[in-house]
Parts: sequence; structure tokens; C-alpha cells
Amino acid sequence: MSHDVVVVGAGAAGCVLAERLSADPSVRVLLVEDGGRARDPLLTVPRAFPVTLRSARHARTYPTGPSAGVPAEAWTRGRGLGGSTSVNGLMWVRGAPADFETLERAGGPGWGPDAFLRAYRAIEDHALGASATRGAGGPVHVSVPLVPDTVTDAVLAGARAVGLREVDDFNDSDDERIGRAPATILRGRRVSAATAFLSVARGRPNLTIVTGARVERVLLEGDRAVGVSIVRGTRREEVRARREVVLAAGTIESPLLLERSGIGDPAVLAEAGVRVRVERPRVGEGVIEQRAVSMQVRFADRRGLTERLNTRPRLAREALSYLATRRGPIASSGYDVVSAFRSDPGSERPDAQGVWVPMALDETSDRMQLAPYSGLLFTGWAIRPTTPGSIHLAPAGSAGPVIVPRYLLDPAEQATTGGILAHARAVVAASALADVVEREVFPGPDVSSPAQVVEHARAHGGGIYHAVGSCAMGPDDDAVVDADLRVRGVRGLRVVDASVLPHQVSGNSAAPVMALAWLASERVLGS
Repeated sequence: MSHDVVVVGAGAAGCVLAERLSADPSVRVLLVEDGGRARDPLLTVPRAFPVTLRSARHARTYPTGPSAGVPAEAWTRGRGLGGSTSVNGLMWVRGAPADFETLERAGGPGWGPDAFLRAYRAIEDHALGASATRGAGGPVHVSVPLVPDTVTDAVLAGARAVGLREVDDFNDSDDERIGRAPATILRGRRVSAATAFLSVARGRPNLTIVTGARVERVLLEGDRAVGVSIVRGTRREEVRARREVVLAAGTIESPLLLERSGIGDPAVLAEAGVRVRVERPRVGEGVIEQRAVSMQVRFADRRGLTERLNTRPRLAREALSYLATRRGPIASSGYDVVSAFRSDPGSERPDAQGVWVPMALDETSDRMQLAPYSGLLFTGWAIRPTTPGSIHLAPAGSAGPVIVPRYLLDPAEQATTGGILAHARAVVAASALADVVEREVFPGPDVSSPAQVVEHARAHGGGIYHAVGSCAMGPDDDAVVDADLRVRGVRGLRVVDASVLPHQVSGNSAAPVMALAWLASERVLGS
């Protein structure tokens, strides 16, 4: 089996690449996905993601090792067509122009704010309509869900009282602001990368989509990638790529695939029992993930969306209403309100992001389920952390991979994280909710100083599925990929996914990765 371009991974980047590349009828494209075809109707329900994230059919869980006050945890990623965009919280937060300016300086020409804005405007079909900063008519529908709720209204008012500007379009500026979270939802249904991009490309004779196939390694002949070896069930086969192999498997799987192919740090490869083909010591290094810290308050009375969903009869009633109307809390995104703020008034621009949900989680359960009482949940994180971790193959004979996340070791991100809960508490105190808060459920009054907040974030916080950097682009010879996302030392091989971003871009990862892939497709077609 032979194709011009083989794309590995059908997530946020892979679906975009498959559609854009196959739009040229002269280019034969193969898209290979480890998971299934994502036909479960539950995947279309926006607020069903707590259920689908727990399903081995729709998500893969990767254990991580402990480090620097952080216990062993697990990172979860989507599998199947659409990847994590089929199971995420649906937020469409694009990142700020200043971050793309930094990316262009760090990665190379063509990755600046003007390029990303062009991609976003081509991709988006925004419910607010086209503008200088938004697109309309593109494949990704972006809406701003509105579920009437007094708790949400109070949060918005409290945030205004402490100096945040309420906005209709959160992506339209880079100041301290708050607004209802933009989400990839169309008429009450999730819009994943697969539904947005593959739905228009499936019928093309030059696009082949293969699911249930795990890519074992990239086939190399000399210094050139010529295809991939894939495993489907008990069968192993080789697929040839006449022009290029493009890895779009994500921050975890792309570096592991490079290492299985003999591309990486010789010491890591030797320990894993893999023959060295190309020395790239930075493969799997430089992983940057955001570390979140949460606060939940309990109300003395009954209010908010918890009361509509926290018992089986209530959930059944809302589910029937959703099926009939595609409206209501089930039709909304995972996070109702998003904010950006300065943890320190002296910060040049917002350095923290927060999300607000007018619901309370059951703190006694190890599963994501609603509490039997009314409340409000806030989660915040430093937008641009810098502490690097790593992802590598396990030593031969061991289960793997070996993921060593590191968080909050840089003084700047410690300072940002240390101020997050003070901000959230100030918003609640300035709102009408202050009179009905019975108590702060977690972390509680014992976590108040910046140092205590940082310690709590390490021990009890969590990563938020936005890791980048394991195959980072850069102008230096030690960077894994160059400005065109070509793996250095290997012809005909690129990486196009979140792993090539050398730093966070102040956005949730789905939007910038789709834009990255849109721009990268132009480079692949032009090569």
C-alpha cells in the first residue's frame, strides 16, 4: 500500500492535515488512527465528557511518575477520530498575539500572530459573525453558549467589581477580562476536529482513513522516511509514503514514535533496546504543562446548575429535554465562564487563566460527579509556565512510557500560581454570592499564603491536558524540528501537533493546534 503522504494520528492536527492535503486531488493521503471511528452518540453530547474521558474506548490514560512534591498521577488523551477534541471541555481559547510573536522568534518565520490570525479566520464559523479577529463560514463552528443561571451572573458581576472587563468574545483581546466561554458547539452538539474536517473530506477518492491501527515505527532508508509500520489486530504491515510521513500523534505519542524509530537520545534508546538511527537528544525533553489549582464553595441554599443535574431523576429530566431541544446545561461546554487576570497587579499582561462552573463536585468521590449540595467551582492556572518535564520510552522489559512532569519550579510561575486563589476569593467576596456561601469546601482557609497555594497546587492540583514541547521547533541544530516542522537529520519526516510548540501560547490547546496544522499543510503542499 502506497500513498504520497501518510499522516499518523487523527486528532486536532491530523484531521486538519488530512482535509487540507487531500483537497489537492493530485495528493494521495493516508490518515492512520489508533482508536476507532468515534461513532458513539455520547461523543456528540457536549457535557458528557466526564463519562467519555473514563472510557478506554474513547481515551487512553498514561501514568506519570512523581516529582518535586507532585504525586504520581495520570494524563488522559482522546483516541479515535477527533482525538482529544472528541472528549475535551470544548473551549475555543486561541492564545494571544504576544505569544505568537514569541513563537515566531523561538520557532522561525511564518508562525507569528498574523499567520495564526489568518488561519483562525479561515477555520472559524463563529456565531458572533465575522470581524477583523473572527472568521465565519469555516469548518469549525464556535458558539458562546448561554445557559441562564443566577450563579453565573453573580460571578460575572463579582469579576467586574474587582476590575475585570466583561466581554462577548474572549479571544478578541489580551487584557484582564471575563466572559462566557467560547466553545466548539453547533446546535447543541459537539464539533470535534473529525466532524469539522473529516466530514467534508471522507468521500474524496484520494483520502484513505484507517482506524484501529497503531503505528509501530517510521520506516527509514538511510536518512529518509519512506513509510510506517502499522499493527492492526494480529497483522503487521508496511505502508509506503512517496513524499512524506507526518506525525500528528500529540505531545505524548509523537516523541515515543520517534524513539521507537531510532530517533532520539542515544542513551534513552540504548536503555530501551532500540538501535540508534538518528541522534536527536531533545526528543521527549522540554515538556511544558500547566498546573491547575481549584477552589469550591458550598452554598447555604439551593441554586445553580447542580440542582438540575445531581440526582438521577433530575439528570433524566434534563437529558430528555436535551434530546428534544438540544438546549440546557447538557448542551453547554465543560466550563461556563473563562477569565484572564493578573495574579500580581505589576504584571505586564494577564498571566493566569480561570474557569468558573456554577456547579459543585462531590469532594468525597474519586470520580467526577456532582455533589448533593449547591456550590461553585473555580479552577485557575499560570498561563505560561516554564518548568520542563520529559516523556520517553521505558527501559527494555518495562511497561511505559516514562512521563516525568515537573511543575512550578520557576519562581515566576510560583508567584503567578500563588496569587490565583486570592483572586478567586476576591471575585466571590465582591459578588452577591458572598451572602450565601456556607463555607469553602476546598482547599479551605488553611491554604491562604502564596507558598501554601503553590504547595497545594503541587500536591492536590492537576495538569489540564495542554502539554507541549516534546518535539519543539527552533532555529538551533539541537531543536527536534526546524521552522518547517521537519525532523532534523531525517528527510521526508515532519511533526505537526502540540509537541512542536516550545512554550504555551496562552490558549487551550485545541484551537492553536488546529491553526498550526492549517498553516503546516501549506508548507507540506508547497514542498
